[in-house]
Amino acid sequence: MIKRYALALILVAISVVMVYQPADAKENQAQTIPNETSVSKKNLYTYTVKKGDLLSVIIRHIPGITEKDISNNYKLIKELNPHIPNLNKLEAGQSLILPGKPIMEADLKNEAKEKKIKVKKAVSPRTKKSFHKNTSANVKFYKIKKGDGLMEIIRRELKVAEADIPKVLKLIKALNPRLKNVNRIHPGKVIKLPGSTALAKTTIKTKADEQKVAKLSEPSTQPEKIAETKEKKFMPPEVGFAVLKYVITQMNGSVTTTGNYYLPFSKTGQVTIDCSKIPVIEFDDNTTIFLDLENRATNNLKKMISDNWENYYLIKTDKNDDVITILKKVINTTKSYSMIKSEKPLIIGAYPPVEVTVDWVIFSTVPKKTKSLKQGLRIIDENNVMLPKSIKNYSRKNGLIITEISPESGLVGKPDEVYSLPPVPVFPTISARDFSYALVTTLGLNAEKDVDIQMFDTVKDGFNLSIKADVLIKNENKKYIIYSQSLSPQFINALKQAGNEIILVKDNDSPKNMMEKILQGLHIPFTSGNFNFSGVEKKQAPYALDFNGTRINTDKDLYVVDFDFDQELRGLLQEVWSVNIARY
Repeated sequence: MIKRYALALILVAISVVMVYQPADAKENQAQTIPNETSVSKKNLYTYTVKKGDLLSVIIRHIPGITEKDISNNYKLIKELNPHIPNLNKLEAGQSLILPGKPIMEADLKNEAKEKKIKVKKAVSPRTKKSFHKNTSANVKFYKIKKGDGLMEIIRRELKVAEADIPKVLKLIKALNPRLKNVNRIHPGKVIKLPGSTALAKTTIKTKADEQKVAKLSEPSTQPEKIAETKEKKFMPPEVGFAVLKYVITQMNGSVTTTGNYYLPFSKTGQVTIDCSKIPVIEFDDNTTIFLDLENRATNNLKKMISDNWENYYLIKTDKNDDVITILKKVINTTKSYSMIKSEKPLIIGAYPPVEVTVDWVIFSTVPKKTKSLKQGLRIIDENNVMLPKSIKNYSRKNGLIITEISPESGLVGKPDEVYSLPPVPVFPTISARDFSYALVTTLGLNAEKDVDIQMFDTVKDGFNLSIKADVLIKNENKKYIIYSQSLSPQFINALKQAGNEIILVKDNDSPKNMMEKILQGLHIPFTSGNFNFSGVEKKQAPYALDFNGTRINTDKDLYVVDFDFDQELRGLLQEVWSVNIARY
């Protein structure tokens, strides 16, 4: 009987172990998942990298992304994708895990409330075909096309009166709280527009509405409510014209705003243009444009100019045209230049290549013998940061002028950076001896050149024998001999028996190969390959530079390259990343 009870207890114990063991295993497995990534799994999705994809562009296409979210998302994506060694060198076919919405502190705080929020149903394939259809009387969806502007969308899709546009614009902002900058909307993004009911409430004024507006305009003791009713400031006309003039002169054009411009008409008459009222723009391709900023000229004058004078054009602007719209009209009228929206970052220079993100690009459409300049325009809103001056200067040296424009204050830019840098260490490649000595002394090691190493002496061995070492290094009570001549195995063994470590190099070794032999012999860690430095990682403007070289890990990181590094970029790397550059 006792044996029977004992056997039953053993069976129960085994069953308990078998039941709970998988649960423990799952629990242990769950603990291995990184918990630093503060985003729920249901907000993640997989993206397959296409040929030519760049991470900075992919991030900008995450639904609801804004400029200020890019840095946090960049770090999060690195944490979510440990299987990809270099996110700045993506390869077609790789799978990226991406967050489904921008990662902000407010999102993280509200994550606990997610279960209480009613999730909207996904758009079905049938409704996905057209975003122009009304989903309700209060709201409809619109998918932004290439070249769309919000003002144009309001006029074309909603067909409201000009006087009602500011109110409709305010309503669209309320429907799209993630739309931080109405002047910056991206193709492919879906926004909400007011439906027929909401639009009618906004655009039809009643006496009660007028009384409310009048009441709001009266002085109040609540300054925060007054602030809510203020319209967003726009660029003053004189500031916008200064931007226009600067951009055009950078592209070898001129703008005349004084005096008169005469166009001969037949044999007896002429057309006189007052340049203070209608500025005259001239390009180096013989295009002349009369810019009617205040809609003064008649359509007859416009037709007369185009019919009688080749390469002469009159451009009329609308009071709602911003400086970018006017620039597009002017630049795209010429035969030799074009202005287009920039869809991906530009690669500037070669040693090192620098990647910069701009909003618009102006370029020559005519092949020239000399390399023509391009101009990149960056629109800087309150969430953007300006590019370092060293990046802009390097871009200009390599044929790209970068102009940064604030929608309110016009031309902006950082002041010049002044870097106090020591000379770049250079390792001469004439001989292995000189190269080795320059390398080890730059690394701070105690070294001597052309040192006689005593191998045998007459007192002890009955004869005298010594060899001349190219470089002798004393480090941590050890002696390292760098030798570039052929040594017999007997000599090598004798030197080793005397407590020396031997590093053999040759004059015909490549500098990179020679450096790696020396570093391995000295047991100094190093890495060779491509190194990338991204401004986004440091919460700066979107730029990146990368180069091939060798990183030597000592008390200060030293990167050795085989080209002459731009001094301003070197200063930027030193200041932001504490990078030291040497070359051979």
